[in-house]
Amino acid sequence: MSSRRVRPARYQGFRTGRVARGSLSLAVLTAAALVPVVTGTASAAIGGHAAVSGLTGDFNGDGHVDLVASAPDATVDGAEGAGVVTIAYGSAAGAGVEQGDRATVSQNTDGVGGEADAGDHFGFSVAVADFDEDGYDDLAAGVPGEDVEGEAEAGTVQILWGSAAGVSGSATLTDPATENHQAHGRTLAAGDFNGDGRADLATGNTSPEMWLYSGGFTREGGHGGTYPLGYLYTWNGEVTALTAGDVTGDGADDLLVNHRSLYRSGAGESGVLGLDRASYDMAARGYASTFGDFDGDGYTDVVTARANKGGEITYIPGGPTSATDPTWTGNYDRSYTMNQAQFDTPGEDRIYDRYGAGLAAGDINGDGYDDLIAGDPNEDADGGAVADAGHVVVLYGARNGLVTTGRQVFDQGFEGIPGDNETGDEFGAQLLLEDLNGDGRKDLTIAAPGEDGGSGALTTLLGTGTGLTTAGVRTLDTASYGLSAAGQPRLGSGLQGHPPITPQPAPPAG
Repeated sequence: MSSRRVRPARYQGFRTGRVARGSLSLAVLTAAALVPVVTGTASAAIGGHAAVSGLTGDFNGDGHVDLVASAPDATVDGAEGAGVVTIAYGSAAGAGVEQGDRATVSQNTDGVGGEADAGDHFGFSVAVADFDEDGYDDLAAGVPGEDVEGEAEAGTVQILWGSAAGVSGSATLTDPATENHQAHGRTLAAGDFNGDGRADLATGNTSPEMWLYSGGFTREGGHGGTYPLGYLYTWNGEVTALTAGDVTGDGADDLLVNHRSLYRSGAGESGVLGLDRASYDMAARGYASTFGDFDGDGYTDVVTARANKGGEITYIPGGPTSATDPTWTGNYDRSYTMNQAQFDTPGEDRIYDRYGAGLAAGDINGDGYDDLIAGDPNEDADGGAVADAGHVVVLYGARNGLVTTGRQVFDQGFEGIPGDNETGDEFGAQLLLEDLNGDGRKDLTIAAPGEDGGSGALTTLLGTGTGLTTAGVRTLDTASYGLSAAGQPRLGSGLQGHPPITPQPAPPAG
């Protein structure tokens, strides 16, 4: 392994090339009654009928998932770091195959709120849902560097509306508490947290505080109200990632918070965020999470990563509370932690590798078990000769959970993958597992935001009945979207996604 170097911080202390050394953690918030303290402009949602295609991430309703990748450091009309969001519209041939199937959106795009200013970082985070219930998915894009009414870098969120013609227009969601924190929209997650059938939006910032916008969004900027999700009391912390999905199988999405420790729902009267601390403590620098049913028992499992040394991943299987109670609970007796030195993974467990910084889950080969993909973006390649080139590891699910059988590892030196292992590529920093060509198999999009000196690139491997293949591999870069590579746009810094939701089994007869 080559010697390590510290990259300069790039944005408000949380946009760094390395994971910060402060303690972070994980928290799971399950759906519960919420009492609004700040009322938004509530009005009936537009449309409200069933989704046109029923697919998450289909913005134009044509029956194909579209691929969203942000370049939050892109230069827009001379404004460095203003940021753009790219959209590759899906088809039977894949996402963005034709030039006409690709689009870019910035705050200088007609109909989008705000203005593309230096350091806005439009698209720093993204989330997908049908917010206005018109049958077309919409895209929430965080703008954490936006100045708001004299408050520098207070941040906003723009909801970009889907339609039969694609994404166009937006509504602005401002921070309910600009005086208390900055960078509103730094982290986002969409889900139906109260089970009312409407999409809600959870937002984070540079403080340990989170806010929830309740469903009922309108194109004029209305919503069902703004709710505080509590304050994570810590000496130096902020929410680093939010993941939404129905972990417990009760029909309402749960919110997993990467922060400082693992929390689960409790009595609702004590503890942080109205929750009681779980006995299982994840502590220390958690930075990514995902959900999946890796052992095929019908209960959702939780996977989370933290930056211990070179990074490690903890697998927490879900299961019934008891033989007579089918309620979901984490099975900590069967949980285990793995680093890159385990599961026959190439490379060494070295500090700053960030194994697990990118995580994705889903059934790639159609065998009924979800599979796990973990990115290791700062892993050195070619025997340590190429620093921070990065790679990804694919672990397939089975009856006993994740196994080494069929394990796959990809980097840009792998035969069939375009490009080369280059210093600072960060291949695997973000991952998206979606069926982009509609063949019923999940395809893996791998982001390398450091590609070509920070220009950024996306590589998509197609899923088959035997796993991922490099046959038919596709790549998209800044040139594919007509973006300038000036100022290190870092295409792929954010990808849309939605954790797989697995149904809870029916209670046993009798």
